[in-house]
Amino acid sequence: MHYLFAALGQSALGHYMQTSVWAFAVVETIHLLALAVLGGSVLIVDLRLLGILFRGESVRILGRDLNRLLAGSLTVMILSGIAMVSEEALKCYYSPAFRWKMAMLLAAILFHLTVHRKVMAQTDRSIPALGSRAAAAISLALWLGVGVAGRAIGFL
Repeated sequence: MHYLFAALGQSALGHYMQTSVWAFAVVETIHLLALAVLGGSVLIVDLRLLGILFRGESVRILGRDLNRLLAGSLTVMILSGIAMVSEEALKCYYSPAFRWKMAMLLAAILFHLTVHRKVMAQTDRSIPALGSRAAAAISLALWLGVGVAGRAIGFL
């Protein structure tokens, strides 16, 4: 893994991100805008699963529609994240916060693609069952963990 991070830092992308005056700021802005879309999508679906918002809306339809936004914003975040990591790749490699963020991101994506998606497909009542509420709480905790660990990268 060390080799991959070193290669990313020495790549053309890494060199550009390290030498450009505005590149990091522009890429980070795009990353944060995608984060807002992803966070909003997750929050709306999970608050529906908790029975707090949009009780009259079908979880299946809401989830299906917002999954497109979630997938698009996640793709933008991963691509912009790679560009941001290339700016200081070895610092990220040694950062415990970065490792936590990647672990939490993997867990959040796997949870979303498996349990969360299955719960969304099965929940259609205005007052969700305990399993739906538990899935929403776990989803929110995982995505919050990704954000908190990501924010900690700059401090640890």
